[in-house]
This record gives sequence, structure tokens and C-alpha cells, in this order.
Amino acid sequence: MTDMFAIVLIAALALASMATVLVLADSGLRWWSAFGLLRQRMKTGYATAGSGLRPATVGSSAAAFERQQRTYPVIRQPAQRAA
Repeated sequence: MTDMFAIVLIAALALASMATVLVLADSGLRWWSAFGLLRQRMKTGYATAGSGLRPATVGSSAAAFERQQRTYPVIRQPAQRAA
């Protein structure tokens, strides 16, 4: 009975570790691909690398975070309800 439990426990741990390795490998390949694409775009001038810190907000006040007005008009269509 104890031997069967040990075998099941070892199999479960092996399966969990295999799943962890596969997830980490997938994430690593996605990061590698994203950085490769970024390097390629920077070579062609499509993406530029910023230098230094991010710019500060204008005036550092709460007004800098208010919602801007849209430059395009919003066309609202009347909603039709089912009878």
C-alpha cells in the first residue's frame, strides 16, 4: 500500500515539474522572440529607444490626469429594445 502511494506521489511530482519546465520554456521563448523583434525594429528605425527617465507630468498637478477631449466626434446610434 505504501509503495503504491509513493509511486503515485513521485509520478505527480514529476508531472508537475515537467509542466513547470514547459511553461518556463514557453515564457522564455516568447521573451526571446519579443526582444529579437524589438532589436530588428530598432535597426530599421521603426522603434526608437528612449533615453533617460520618463517625462514628468505637466505641472505635476491633478489636472494632468484629467480626461482629454476627443479629436474625433462620437456618433451615437439610438439603441433599439426588443418588444
